[in-house]
Amino acid sequence: MLNHSAFTEESNSILPMAHGRNVPRSAITAHVTLRSILTRESAEGTLVDISRKGVRLTIDQSFRRDQKLALTVTLPWNRPPIEILLAAVKWVRGNHIGVEFIDMEGDNQVSLNAFLQSWSKS
Repeated sequence: MLNHSAFTEESNSILPMAHGRNVPRSAITAHVTLRSILTRESAEGTLVDISRKGVRLTIDQSFRRDQKLALTVTLPWNRPPIEILLAAVKWVRGNHIGVEFIDMEGDNQVSLNAFLQSWSKS
């Protein structure tokens, strides 16, 4: 598991919303594992920012819009990883993708919300 020093704290502040988003996003650099729901192939990526509804990732593999994924997000501060059971690629720009969460168990949503709240205060 990564420790807090492995994460970039470029801005613990909430990022401005764009493209009609109504959910604040926090800039956090962290490790993410993605798995295609259809093919079961895995990939590794880097979290750029996160909200309670989605993430922006940097990734070296090709993804397409609307592709369905499962994600594991490794959080700083030795917090347990967040498991997203189902997510969809909403946009692709070069090696960045935007992913919207579709389904995650309640405990993971509670953990994510608590993390985002504590991150914005740090």
